[in-house]
Amino acid sequence: MDDIKKQIDALTAMIEQAGPTADLHYRRGKLYWRLGQRAAAITDFNEAVALDPVSPAAAYIAMTGDIMDFYNTDLYNP
Repeated sequence: MDDIKKQIDALTAMIEQAGPTADLHYRRGKLYWRLGQRAAAITDFNEAVALDPVSPAAAYIAMTGDIMDFYNTDLYNP
């Protein structure tokens, strides 16, 4: 977990120094997702797509939408 946080810090520093790129936001978004920080991950995926519409982050946005929309009706009707 600390390794992931260090990677996020490194990517954040790169974004601040070199400016935002779709790849950096995409990579940082994947790390945020692994940490369970869904809002930060989705924000980074959206930023990546804004910078490059054909970024692989577009697939992650679709995936996160599916995951966030998923529910099991059996859990609501025991």
